[in-house]
Amino acid sequence: MKKISLAAVMLICGFSAFSQAVKDRNVIPVAVSLNQVLRMTVTNGGNIEFVFNTIEDYKNGISSEAVSGAANPATSGSMYKTDFTVSSSTRWALTYGTEEPSFLGTDNPNTAFALDNVGFTISNTGLNSFEGAALAKGTTAGASLFSTPTKNATEVAALQTYPVKLIEDNNTVNANAGDAADNSFTLNWRCGTAEQGAVVPMNAVKIIDQNPSPAPDRYVVNVLFDLAID
Repeated sequence: MKKISLAAVMLICGFSAFSQAVKDRNVIPVAVSLNQVLRMTVTNGGNIEFVFNTIEDYKNGISSEAVSGAANPATSGSMYKTDFTVSSSTRWALTYGTEEPSFLGTDNPNTAFALDNVGFTISNTGLNSFEGAALAKGTTAGASLFSTPTKNATEVAALQTYPVKLIEDNNTVNANAGDAADNSFTLNWRCGTAEQGAVVPMNAVKIIDQNPSPAPDRYVVNVLFDLAID
């Protein structure tokens, strides 16, 4: 009996000495898919047409807003505005410009009308803001947007041929990514107002004084807007 008891004790001790902790392992894959969101939406003013009906139109031009420093007011109206928004999940840039180097007549395609007779300003109605007029990227803390042609939305720019960067990221920690509430803009168009911005000035000669005088016709050009990652 004593031998059996001793053997049993040794057997139990042997199992204890060589036993290992029991463990298990599972793997749960976790993935993140970032799908690019990049969308420009024109909400108003997708077709702009200036109609010159009076001598005053030829003398003063037509504009969607008051012309700074003008002796006589231009014909104005809300129909000369384009409202658009940008929704982007990353930093973005908006390139624009006309397909042709000038307006072309519809009655006579051999006639042309200079692009710089038409200009625009940018009004920012979103939460993202433009850099100051100093034209140095990243100067203003918190500014998300930069626009060379309009001197950061402070002056009139004449139409230019494609491609020209109209709005881009300001290269600061505050990226211009966001939704329509962040990036909402208005282009305030004008024609024949002869406004002289410092960067891209309009034609300095009013339409009534131009030589040769533009031939009566309906002049048309397509303006392209291309939204891409900056």
